[in-house]
Amino acid sequence: MTTPTASAERNVVQAVANEELRVLYQPIVRIADRAVVAVEALVRWEHPEHGLITPDQFLHTAHRDGHMPLLDRWVLYRACSDLKSLGAAAPEHLNVNLSAPTLASDFTELVGTALQRAGLPARRLRLELSEGADLDTLTQAGPRLQSLIERGVGVALDDMGAGSTDLRYLSKLALHEIKIDKQFVAGMLDNPRDHAIVTLLTNLAHGLRLHVTAEGVETAEQLAALARIGVSYAQGFHLARPLTLAELTASL
Repeated sequence: MTTPTASAERNVVQAVANEELRVLYQPIVRIADRAVVAVEALVRWEHPEHGLITPDQFLHTAHRDGHMPLLDRWVLYRACSDLKSLGAAAPEHLNVNLSAPTLASDFTELVGTALQRAGLPARRLRLELSEGADLDTLTQAGPRLQSLIERGVGVALDDMGAGSTDLRYLSKLALHEIKIDKQFVAGMLDNPRDHAIVTLLTNLAHGLRLHVTAEGVETAEQLAALARIGVSYAQGFHLARPLTLAELTASL
């Protein structure tokens, strides 16, 4: 029997060509008033045999085969176009992930073209960089990121704490935001160390004048604890699941 992963290994590039990829949007809310201030673009594959499959079933293969820049470009173009289509009702910001292979390329033209094609102001876009990317890649991407920042694009460090947490990231990159990894949010109510890490990262962000967002919020108790610590923004299933464009439109 063919598994979704095995099928993905054979067909991930064809998914782009056959228009089988979809973008879902997970709201990011301001904890104080629950206002939706941004959405994060998340790719899914509507497989003809296996239905909607998640990135963990095809991104590894895309990385291995050198196809991440293709996927990043597709998601960026679609997400910018979708946000523009929402008009005045759209959240202020759109967060889009850029993979390490894309960061190693000259991605400034990619981002500029996506914004121009959609007619979206640069200040509406925030690029999320995985902490899993090595420091050399992020450092080399620094001048290109700075060029985009000067145009108004924001930059966030995703999954903070999940990787090696090299604090040189925060010194070398002109960040606007850090996002606390969901594993610490999941454990913070039961594990004092996780709670301490969330507190530490929040205080660090405040000291550097960065926005801080908690990922993976699944309960009201977690949300309340984050508010007490001083986290300003959050996303997760307790607040909203990833939505189709139609569902997002209806919710605004």
